[in-house]
Amino acid sequence: MSLKDEKLLKTEDCRGQKCPYPNLSAKRAVKEADEGDVIDFWVDYEPAIKESLPTLCERAGWQCEVVRDESDAYWHFYIKK
Repeated sequence: MSLKDEKLLKTEDCRGQKCPYPNLSAKRAVKEADEGDVIDFWVDYEPAIKESLPTLCERAGWQCEVVRDESDAYWHFYIKK
């Protein structure tokens, strides 16, 4: 099952934020979440999507999935704690 199809705990709008702010938002939101919760981060800063957020998730042991939004203006970065 895709993370985008799971029940979301919340959505965090990180559009317009450059590093390190998407990572800081992710750390804060996931810290507040329970095990198994999924959070949808909206990110439009490509280096965060391709490098920093996946690295953060890998090091923390969180599942992640990236899906380009239908508008093609940003990505949905799903993180499961």
